[in-house]
Amino acid sequence: MFERGERQVDVASALGVSQQTASKWHRAWLTGGHEALEGAGRAGRMPRLS
Repeated sequence: MFERGERQVDVASALGVSQQTASKWHRAWLTGGHEALEGAGRAGRMPRLS
């Protein structure tokens, strides 16, 4: 969305996150591109039940 020129406030609204989160994402994108925005994977313990 940032590549398309969307404003941070519009990204936050579209994705249902705070403007602070969108601002963090934007800074990460500016410094590291797509790779900086990739998910870190699952956090926390693995479930005991399958």
